[in-house]
Amino acid sequence: MSLRGGQNSINVFPETARLLVFRLGVTYVALPAVGVHGILTQAEASAGQAVTAAGVVYPPVDLAQRLSLAADFSRIEMRTVLYSTGRSQGAISVEQVVGLMDVARKDCLPLPPQFQRDERSWFVGMMLYQDQVVLILNPAWTLGEPAGAGSTSIDPTSEVCGVHAAAIGGSC
Repeated sequence: MSLRGGQNSINVFPETARLLVFRLGVTYVALPAVGVHGILTQAEASAGQAVTAAGVVYPPVDLAQRLSLAADFSRIEMRTVLYSTGRSQGAISVEQVVGLMDVARKDCLPLPPQFQRDERSWFVGMMLYQDQVVLILNPAWTLGEPAGAGSTSIDPTSEVCGVHAAAIGGSC
């Protein structure tokens, strides 16, 4: 998948998960790339506004606010990620898109025990990128789907699926 939402013919091996990594403030987060339907520049979409693309309406998702993160959307690197779980869509404003990454499943880690409450439904795991922790978001929670709509992990051979991971390497 290209950053513009087109499909490339590169095969991803089942031992890897493809993630879109982006930054909000100083926090790095990721979503399964399978749900990315496009990435728009500031000129193409305004932060906090609904976007219609290919006949689909993507309502605004204020992820920075949901995660209580300070983000500056006035910079040139600001992008709007058009994302869908198949049930819900959203236009997610991010400060900077780091890029698409193929991550070995063994490099996906479960959340540490400090995550004990609601945040367990917000994130499906974490990974390291250039000495930074990247939190892997639950797409259903990210788009505000009701609880019980399915928690998710990343499966490169299918759409986002509902699987709970508990072991190292099982988070994506």
